[in-house]
Amino acid sequence: MGIFDFFKKKDNRQENVSAPVQQQEMPEEKIVEEKIEEVVEVIQDPVLETPVPPQPMEEKKVNELYEKIKIYSDYIVYSIALQLRGDFAPISAFEKEDGQVEGFAYMITDPTYGLSPQVVLSNMKEKFENELKEGKIKSYAILYHSQFNNDGNHALAVNPEDLKAITVSYHFNDGEQNNIALPYAFENENVTFKGFAEFSHEENNEIMNNQLVDGKDYFTNREEIKSPESTNEAGIIMKKSNVHSLANMWGGIFGFQNFQTQEKYSQYLMETMALCRVDEIPAEEKAKHTEFADIRFKTIISEDFNTIYPEVKTNFSLDFETKEIREWENVDNNEAIVGGLGRDTFGLWFFPTDYSENKTQYQTQNKLNINLSGIIFVLDLHQSFDLPDGTKTDEEFTAYKPSQDLPDYGCIDFIGKVLDIKESELLPDGSVKGFILKLRLITNTEVEDFFTVDAFVSKENMRFAALRLGMQVAGAMQLQGKIAE
Repeated sequence: MGIFDFFKKKDNRQENVSAPVQQQEMPEEKIVEEKIEEVVEVIQDPVLETPVPPQPMEEKKVNELYEKIKIYSDYIVYSIALQLRGDFAPISAFEKEDGQVEGFAYMITDPTYGLSPQVVLSNMKEKFENELKEGKIKSYAILYHSQFNNDGNHALAVNPEDLKAITVSYHFNDGEQNNIALPYAFENENVTFKGFAEFSHEENNEIMNNQLVDGKDYFTNREEIKSPESTNEAGIIMKKSNVHSLANMWGGIFGFQNFQTQEKYSQYLMETMALCRVDEIPAEEKAKHTEFADIRFKTIISEDFNTIYPEVKTNFSLDFETKEIREWENVDNNEAIVGGLGRDTFGLWFFPTDYSENKTQYQTQNKLNINLSGIIFVLDLHQSFDLPDGTKTDEEFTAYKPSQDLPDYGCIDFIGKVLDIKESELLPDGSVKGFILKLRLITNTEVEDFFTVDAFVSKENMRFAALRLGMQVAGAMQLQGKIAE
C-alpha cells in the first residue's frame, strides 16, 4: 500500500476539477510561468481642453498572510491532486531554519493497520508544535479535508457528505496561528474549487497554477505506522488490525451485485438487529428471521457491542493449534482472524464467529477443536493446468492458498472437488438461493475428510450454471469457524 491508502475514499466522482483559475493538471516536468503585460489607458476629461496627466499608480499592498502561505503552494496543489485520485489523506509540510520546505506523511506498511484521520491530525500537530517550540522549524502547515462552508467550521470531514474544503492549519514562529480553507463543491463528475477568501484572484491563480514536478519526492520525511504486536503467556502472537469489515461476507451470502445495488438486504439486516434487541419478542419469532436450514444469522447484542454474522452450519471439525490472533481494533477487539495449524500439518486462517464470547479461550488455549466452514465469494469451473515440474493436474487435484485479493480476512483461493451438493434458501420468503457444497480442499489417500468444508455459494456468485458431483471447481472463499461443542 502507498502512504495514504488507508484514507482513500473509493468514489469516482472526483475525476474532474474546475476552478476560477486554470485547471490543475497532474505533475509535469517543468514549471511554466506565464507573463502578462498590463495595459494602462489614460482617459481625457471631455470638459477640459487639455488632457489630465496620468495619476501615479497606487502602490500594491502586500498581503502578508499570502506571502507566508505561498511557500506551501506545492502541498496545496498536491492535496488537490490526491483528491482527484480519490485520496482524502491529511498531509503536512514544514519550513526549516534555512527556509527550505519539506513534506511529512505517515507510511502504511501493513495493509491491515492504519491510523484514523483524527489521530493523524493530532499526532502531526503535537509533533510540529514541539519542534516549533524547540526552534527546529520556522513554521508548519497541515492540510486536511474539512466541513468548512464559509462558516468558520474547520472540523475534520469524516463522512463523505461533510466534505466541503481543504483546510490549511498553519503556525509560524512569529506567533501567527490560524486556519484558512479552500472551499470546493461537487457538481456531477466535477469538483469546483472556489479559492481562498483571504487571497485575491491573482494570488489564488498563482497557487493553483503551480505545477508539481514529475518524479519529485515531496515527502522526504515519513513515519512508519506499525501494527501493535506482542506474544502472550500462551505463546500466541497477538496483533492488531483496524481496517476490516463484514461487507464481503454479506456479499457472499446475498450476491455481491445484489448487496451493492439493492438496499433491501442491508435493510433486512438492520431490521433483524433491531428485532433481536427487543426482549419482549419471543425467541421463536426472532428465529424466523435468523435461523435457516443451513445458515444462521448470528446476532450479538450487548451494551458495548452489537453485530450480526452469517454462520454456515457444519459438523466438520479438525484439531487446530493457534499460532496468531489478529484482533480488530475498530470493533473494540470483539472480532478477529485466527491463524495456525490444522491437524499439525497445514496452515490456515479463519474468522471465528464465536470470538466475542470465547475470546479468553482462544487466547489461552493453543489446542482447540474447530468446526470449520466457508462462504464462497466466487465459484468457477477449474481449468486443468501443468504444475511447475511438468505434472498435469488430474481430476483428483485439490489445493488452496491465501487469497491474493483478501489476504488478511481468513480468505483462500482454492481448487476443490465437489463431494456433495444441497440446494439452500435464505430469508423467510426463501428469496435468496444458493447451494451448500461439501468441498475437498486437500486430497489425502489415507483420510478421506482430511480437509473438507461445507461452504455456501449464492447462485449470484457462480460463473457457471450446472453443478455435479465429482467436478473440480475453483474460486475464493471466506473460512469461518467456532470452537466445537
